[in-house]
Amino acid sequence: MKIGKKAVIVTDEQGYPNYMTMFYMEGIEGAGDMEDAPDMFKIGGKVRPAVLISQYANGVIRGIPVSLPYQRPETRANFNAAEKACRMKGAGWHIMTNTEWVYLLNEAHKLGHKIGGNTNFGCNADNPEEKGCSYDGGLTLTGMDPLAWSHDGTAEGVFGLCGNVWEWVSGLRLVKGIIQYIPDNNAAFKSYSKKAPEWTAALHEEKALRLTAENGRVTLKTEGDCKGWNNCHMEEVEIDGIEEVPEIIFRLGILTRDWKERKDGLYIDSDFTEALPLRGSGFYNASNGGTAALSLNYQRSRNSSTIGFRSALWLDDWKKINELLTGDAKAAKKSR
Repeated sequence: MKIGKKAVIVTDEQGYPNYMTMFYMEGIEGAGDMEDAPDMFKIGGKVRPAVLISQYANGVIRGIPVSLPYQRPETRANFNAAEKACRMKGAGWHIMTNTEWVYLLNEAHKLGHKIGGNTNFGCNADNPEEKGCSYDGGLTLTGMDPLAWSHDGTAEGVFGLCGNVWEWVSGLRLVKGIIQYIPDNNAAFKSYSKKAPEWTAALHEEKALRLTAENGRVTLKTEGDCKGWNNCHMEEVEIDGIEEVPEIIFRLGILTRDWKERKDGLYIDSDFTEALPLRGSGFYNASNGGTAALSLNYQRSRNSSTIGFRSALWLDDWKKINELLTGDAKAAKKSR
């Protein structure tokens, strides 16, 4: 199954334009095969032929999130507020999911592209010659990044996944250290409350996988209670009682397949009854920034000047998808 990609501009139901990267199934008119489709396209029990992700961390206009260049990323929204605002954009719109983030990580890996970003007050800590347009000495404006800061190294890609602001994503959480997720990309289909029955424990040999911060370390295990808060570089994660990292850990992007070579930060709080994910690191994460950076140490009520978000959209109307592919002006009118 071949996945195509194109940068498009889509107008939401509130009338605002959005710069998006559209990922679509080439040569398929209608529902695809659930088994062959990447997880990102499995939404609400169906294979949706296109998923569009904001090219930029979202700003906000009159309460509506927008993906536009030359904007300050919106910050200080807690998870519930950010998710609600994204769904106000119309049918199919949602806050970016963890499944979608992992898809971009995997595509970059397949392309052999290391995603750069603002991890040192306006520039890339690993490559200081890579700079964005900083407006406050730390954060950078959207749409002003070098191509190396897109997920695929091109103007068609998704920018800002490394550094600048941490971003809320949906569909993953820790519950007293136990890893839970919403299967496939169903977090794009509807909102899931703290007590929703659809939350599923990540299992290994029928045992729930856990992250604990006991004894000053971050450890992946399947037995015992979880305690404490801590962080480490991804390469420093310890594995207890498991011979190999289970596949579900890679599918959820908690670790990458090359995790033993990565310094992206992993932050966990295994005391909280629910800790939701922030991804991608911030402008101040010079030593532990990266697109695989993951924070599972805040509750959904958390807000901060260093936390943002971005919207995404799924489509199953091939007429609208084809209008976007051909550049038809009609495609800019209320895609849903």
